[in-house]
Amino acid sequence: MKILTEIKKTRCFNRFVLLVVLPGLISTFTACSNDDDSDIPVYSLKDVDGNYSGKMLTETAPSVNPQNYSSKEEQPQGATVTAEVKDNQIMIKKLPVDDLIRSIVGEEAAEVIIENLDDINYNIPYTAAFNDDGKGSILLQLKPEPLEIKYTPPTQVKADGEEDPQITVKVTIEAEEQGQYTYKDKKLTFVIKATQVEVEGVPLKDFPITTFSFDMVKK
Repeated sequence: MKILTEIKKTRCFNRFVLLVVLPGLISTFTACSNDDDSDIPVYSLKDVDGNYSGKMLTETAPSVNPQNYSSKEEQPQGATVTAEVKDNQIMIKKLPVDDLIRSIVGEEAAEVIIENLDDINYNIPYTAAFNDDGKGSILLQLKPEPLEIKYTPPTQVKADGEEDPQITVKVTIEAEEQGQYTYKDKKLTFVIKATQVEVEGVPLKDFPITTFSFDMVKK
């Protein structure tokens, strides 16, 4: 009987210890699990949103426009650009169109037009998806819309009540490849092409395809 009593006491003691220790073990494992979860980065397609600055390089078929090359290094310099990515749109501020205008009307006539142009902002809608490289980047399927450039030629004589004449240039923009945002360097790169131009609804013959390559970094 004495032995049975001792066995019962031992079992009761073990149960008591288990009830006391078990909650502590559970909380410890839970805390460790939470710590591990906090180290796992959370990715979102909205990670591409933000303000960017960088360069835009213009290339006119069949050869690179010499305006973009440095006389010393003979390397393309590009034009400085800024953009905001928000609401599934790349919003380019003050899009540099000088080389595009030159390719449309020629060098001599372009200078007068460029001097009288207002700032041109251009938005590019897109749909985003993670790349299949382990979420190291986000791919942007660009859906560019036509770019409209409205130009008011300077006039010397104008009758009373007469409005300034305005010329509308419609540029068809296409994107053959997807844009990309990389997490490692926070870089946004994409390419669009001007493939056709209409001046007041009339297609421009022999327009050289003009490519715009963007390379920007999030601020």
